[in-house]
Amino acid sequence: MAVTYQVYYFDGLNFSNATTVFDDQALTVVSADGFYAQNGIVRQQLNGVLLNAQACTSCGADCGSGISASFSGNGYFSADINVANSVGAVVIYCKMNSSVPDGIQATFDNVVYNKLTCEDNHNGVTLIDCNRNTNLDYAGVNNQPATGTNFTVVGNDYGPGLCGTYNNLDEYNLVNTSYVATGGTRNVTVVNNMVGCATDTSTPSSPVFTLVVPKTNINLTSVNVEIFAPITGTVFAWEILCPTALPSFLGSNLQDTKDCISPIEDYFFARNATGSSPPFTKDTNTTPDIGNFVYSDDSGTTPVNNTSALRYIIINNTTALGIRNGVVVSSEPCSNTGGFKAFNSSSNAGVSTICDGGTPPVTSQTFYHDGSGIGPGNVYPDNGDTVYVDAAGNTVLSPGTYYLYTSGGVNNYMTIGIGGSATTVTCTPPTQTFFISALSATCNNFCTSNFQIGVPRGTTNNASFAGVSVGDTIAGSTLTPGWYAYAASVTNTQSGTFKQMQIDGNNQITSLAECDGQQCNPL
Repeated sequence: MAVTYQVYYFDGLNFSNATTVFDDQALTVVSADGFYAQNGIVRQQLNGVLLNAQACTSCGADCGSGISASFSGNGYFSADINVANSVGAVVIYCKMNSSVPDGIQATFDNVVYNKLTCEDNHNGVTLIDCNRNTNLDYAGVNNQPATGTNFTVVGNDYGPGLCGTYNNLDEYNLVNTSYVATGGTRNVTVVNNMVGCATDTSTPSSPVFTLVVPKTNINLTSVNVEIFAPITGTVFAWEILCPTALPSFLGSNLQDTKDCISPIEDYFFARNATGSSPPFTKDTNTTPDIGNFVYSDDSGTTPVNNTSALRYIIINNTTALGIRNGVVVSSEPCSNTGGFKAFNSSSNAGVSTICDGGTPPVTSQTFYHDGSGIGPGNVYPDNGDTVYVDAAGNTVLSPGTYYLYTSGGVNNYMTIGIGGSATTVTCTPPTQTFFISALSATCNNFCTSNFQIGVPRGTTNNASFAGVSVGDTIAGSTLTPGWYAYAASVTNTQSGTFKQMQIDGNNQITSLAECDGQQCNPL
């Protein structure tokens, strides 16, 4: 069946999210009921209201697609892309003609995304606007918050004359892999804040740019990609990836200094790409390079340090990543004044809080040691290393017990002696826990007096409350020999369901009992 193209108008940022089709630009004349299609999306208008969007498999494009286009004139180019019923980051790569920049934006769930970076941004590539400002952390940095008309112009620098108003751009919609003229036109205005082109001296001068669309709604399946080409002789190419989790890396807490410190937090970043046409060659770096967007989530929703103040994340206890406005703008060796190795630890804690079961202490403290480092990241002290409170090594750490990290179900901690000397220790806390009371000299006391039962413990064989047996050993810290009430949940001996166990000097259970009235009877 032949398709007839005609100019229509709709309310909304894109056809997928519009509510009604109109015959006039003022949106006063509702178009006739029937089926309307744009960029692979088909919708029926019934009683003046557009029904749910349906994918037209014969004319739409799916994520994973790459589009290349070349036109002797200028134009506005729109494409609705099926990104499937999944969540994650939708990464879009685009490359504009070496001499003619173009604008781009992507819309998902009525939100416009127009922030772009590129490989070696701040490290060989310099972004510039119409006013010749070169302090742009990313293309579109001053173009936020985004609106429906605020596309970002990228590519090679066109000079101050790029900014201005451009009338009567021919409209095109993507059908399969080709743009087809609709017969309509667009007027666009480019202002300074919308421009982030690479300078002529950049290497390369027209890089592949990266744009990230966070897709967190599994039910919405369409991303609208728009190219605004105000200059004649436009040549552009873009590629859209399907939603997937961004690669992660381990880093320190965000900090104001470049002091070395051990990594404790997961972050995520979007890789850049190179090439001249789709499919572009994606970078394979496992930690962020200069020019990468960095996020606190794997969908790219929340940029790290989305402020104009330069702050740092330390990776591998060796490298300080300078991050500003969500972009890595520098990478250099971390440092501290004493030359000691930094690591994270808990405050002074008892062995029971580390080894008895439940959540281990928070590693919110930063200390320093004079050793070469062991454990994850090779940052933790070894036996005999001296541990200091400060980076300069002026004050040794006070004696005590300090939790370090968990690996393979084993909790690692250190004991600090006189003079800050460290001894490394491990324990395997139970994964199955129940609760015990305070010590009692006799079993009958639990039957006649009220004891609180609320201290989590477990056995070395991870027995449940119902599975505790004579001969089992209580895991973790040493208990004083005697009798203890135990229960499956926090309770007391007056109102709860509980049993009693007798523990010897080796934490081994030698007897089990339960109350019969005020009398304790063996099990």
